[in-house]
Amino acid sequence: MQHDVLIVGFGLAGWALTEALKQEGKSFVVFDAEKKSSSSVATGIYNPVVLKRFTAVYHAQQLMDFSIPYYANTANGNFQHPMSIYRVFAKAAEQNSWMEALDKPGLTPYLASDIHKHTLNNIAAPHGFGEVLHTGRIDTSGLLTYTRKKLTQNNSFVQEQFDYDALKIANDGVVYKQWSARHIVFAEGVGVKYNPWFAALPIVPNKGEWIEVMCKGLELSKIVKGSVFIVPLGNDRYRVGATYSHTFESLRPTAENKVWLMNQFKKYINIPFEVLFHGAGLRPTVPDRRPIVGKHPKFPSLSCINGLGSRGVLWAPFLASLLVKHLYGNTFLPDELQIRRFLSHKK
Repeated sequence: MQHDVLIVGFGLAGWALTEALKQEGKSFVVFDAEKKSSSSVATGIYNPVVLKRFTAVYHAQQLMDFSIPYYANTANGNFQHPMSIYRVFAKAAEQNSWMEALDKPGLTPYLASDIHKHTLNNIAAPHGFGEVLHTGRIDTSGLLTYTRKKLTQNNSFVQEQFDYDALKIANDGVVYKQWSARHIVFAEGVGVKYNPWFAALPIVPNKGEWIEVMCKGLELSKIVKGSVFIVPLGNDRYRVGATYSHTFESLRPTAENKVWLMNQFKKYINIPFEVLFHGAGLRPTVPDRRPIVGKHPKFPSLSCINGLGSRGVLWAPFLASLLVKHLYGNTFLPDELQIRRFLSHKK
């Protein structure tokens, strides 16, 4: 079966590739074992501000302008939930830092100029809040589940663990079992370490744990960011997290981190709550904190997208569109995102 592109992996990057290819009128088929990807368990917050230092994320305006309408315009149902983020000030000095940040390039559209005090019921914040505008969350699990079903119905999704040994690289493309294509794109996240062509990429797994709680009476309609995020999910449910760890002994949630997350939640609320779920996932991060996109230097029919870290919602549509236009229109890929900064033609 001839296609334009084969896609390996169906997290946010894999999904965004399918959308970008549809826009270009290209055919594709996705291969994924339907294991829990980092995207499927992600909170899905989109936010252009580094809330620890009050600085703009890399390419903030460009990512927001491109990626957020991408979700709103998709025919994949309604999984976008706009809501402000209220950053809890840990001390009075952070109010001054916030006011100074208002003049930083790229932050003016996103930081409210007023300091909010005691504006959220049942949230303890003696030093007040700073409000980040034009933010929200994407229900990534719902989006991927919904889209996977549609792709399966269209014979564009194959539920299987990709067999690297079965891939044959030809001069004009690739052949995988009964499928052939001009290009194959690997969007595997931390699973790339098993990929014989891209295993040398410095993808560092970062483990995150979170809890989902039931807290009746909290009545929170904004995302709150203190030592953890508190994200409204509806029906008195909230997601609390997440932890960040590059060193860990197990992929499973730990009792120690569950206690820590509960204690962080208690710092801000004084009403009873019940823990409904405790989960964990791995984020694919890169030492230089830039995603990786582009063709393999030795095998140009092979490409990858990886290293989206904790900002996959913002990066995935932007990178997928860049790569598809690069494959079919020779569009320039920024040097700071190119795969060649880690892979040479000899690898």
